[in-house]
Amino acid sequence: MMRHPALRAFFRAPSGWLAAGSLGILAAIALLAPVFLSDAATQGSIMRSGEGPSADYLLGTDNLGRSILARLLVATGLSLVLALAATALAAVLGITLGILVAMAPGRIRTLGLRAIDVTLSFPGILLAIVITAFVGVGPIGAVVAIGIAYVPDFARLSSTLAMSVTSKDFVAAARVLGVPAHRRLLRYILPNIGDSMTVAVFTTTAGALISVSSLSFLGLGVQPPLFDWGRMLAEGIVNFYVTPLAALAPAVMIALAGMALGFFGEALARAMNPLLWSIGDDARASKATGSGEATAAPLKADWKEGSVLSLRDLRVTYPAPGGARMAVVDGVSLDIEAGEIVGVVGESGSGKSQTALAIAQLLASPAEVRSTRHRFLGDDLGRLASEDRRRLLGTRLAMVFQDPMGSLNPTIRIGDQIAEPLRLFGGADREEALKTAVERLREVGIPAPEDRLSAYPHQFSGGMQQRAMIAMGLTNRPALLIADEPTTALDVTIQAQVIDLMRDLNREHSTAILLITHNIGVVASVAQRLIVMYAGRIVEDGPIAAVLGQPHHPYTRLLLAATPELDSDRDTPLGAIEGRPPSPADRPRGCAFAARCPHAILRCHDEDPALRRLGDSRHAACHLAGAPTLSESRV
Repeated sequence: MMRHPALRAFFRAPSGWLAAGSLGILAAIALLAPVFLSDAATQGSIMRSGEGPSADYLLGTDNLGRSILARLLVATGLSLVLALAATALAAVLGITLGILVAMAPGRIRTLGLRAIDVTLSFPGILLAIVITAFVGVGPIGAVVAIGIAYVPDFARLSSTLAMSVTSKDFVAAARVLGVPAHRRLLRYILPNIGDSMTVAVFTTTAGALISVSSLSFLGLGVQPPLFDWGRMLAEGIVNFYVTPLAALAPAVMIALAGMALGFFGEALARAMNPLLWSIGDDARASKATGSGEATAAPLKADWKEGSVLSLRDLRVTYPAPGGARMAVVDGVSLDIEAGEIVGVVGESGSGKSQTALAIAQLLASPAEVRSTRHRFLGDDLGRLASEDRRRLLGTRLAMVFQDPMGSLNPTIRIGDQIAEPLRLFGGADREEALKTAVERLREVGIPAPEDRLSAYPHQFSGGMQQRAMIAMGLTNRPALLIADEPTTALDVTIQAQVIDLMRDLNREHSTAILLITHNIGVVASVAQRLIVMYAGRIVEDGPIAAVLGQPHHPYTRLLLAATPELDSDRDTPLGAIEGRPPSPADRPRGCAFAARCPHAILRCHDEDPALRRLGDSRHAACHLAGAPTLSESRV
């Protein structure tokens, strides 16, 4: 029976069966009551006015002798239609406005959000009463007034949700790849806010039902001879002490219908969210097949095998208080050769991830990125046309983020996410792209890849999600893989598997890897070269064995002292670096590490050391680099 997981999820929600049953009953009443009870609801005998409940009139009669129950049931259709129409109007206008504001440039977005906030400060029912003065009274006027009054609510919610989605890594990657704005909206933003907006639509319908009924109660909504629950409430309140059921019955129906709509929205939202489908169920990924290769961006004709990335004087700044800008990356220069694995270490806030995002051009406003050289595979990215730059980065550079669940789109199946670059840049059809996706999943060690294509990200373990991210990055055989903390959220066993996987990719495909991590042990096991960053700058760079064996910068020495080893004495406390890194908005004069450095001299506080060469392949930014006190072996 209920084979589709969405249907199962709906009825497994706490309110699923109740919501379906109650709304089914309301729908049946709305359709059938006008057919069978219209006469009893509109015609009565003055001789039987104000009667209490009896066998003939289960809820009694109103002041004109009409059956309260018949009128209550007949009014169901009009009451629900008006509430749904008002909500539909508010949802269409509000969601459209909210998403446009969320996707607008910074200043326009800020102005739009402030305008929405100002409108929200007015109570909705008062705003609706004001609007009826312009649109007129009656059912249509009530729908328009309530619909417009609820627009700010939808606009604020949709803009907030959309902005939370647009900040995700998978949306940033889609933007850099050149996915059109309308496709990002339909494929990335709307599916990820759909469940929340669905709840909002149905809870707002419950509120709209109350608001429409309120306008009718005030004489601004439905006008005689038509009647809805609000009109019945207005008529019944006049003789409340004589025939209380004439007012109580429509009030109870408004409350029950509102609850049913809210319950239905909650259950429907669960059915729309694949993350919740498998709760209480052994979700199985359905099978899919497919194969094909995308066409990678052509290499520049004068590019010589060897250099993959050449970066000079990279600077990333953000707005700071007072109108100035603070540098979170300040003058970083590096080169990465084909097949080289370069590790980058440093404390949180040292600029590692910002450097990686700037290399991939994933930083958006208010970040400002500048460099004197940014060459990738022989091309100057600053001089490429936007379409050529997107194709080059989208096909020859891949990025694996720390949190794969935040980088994978939770509403799109794994196979489709891996296949998208193939279809976007290679012109492959879906079947061909899925075949290639199967091959990539197999390469990264995911068992039964044909069966995993139709799985959603939440159906993968953390390690498998990271493998899927790597498979996605390998889709077009990239020349450079940037792995930003790829093992942080994984247990030790899975960490080792991911590291082995990257090592295999490097060996088999000569893929250059920039590995960003806090874990020096991870870097030591896989990298050939180590870069140490502090306060947005490179403070040491050199072959991994040389840097670990004989560090030239005090910061590197302290990092190594704080790293436990298998033969470390358990009774000896680990080393710690006293103090905290300086704020980018308040960088001290001289060396940024001077205040925490046990070897600092007066010159360190006055003069900022440049990154200078120490031998053929070593660099360090320290006035004392090479001095006897710093040249001792770590051991």
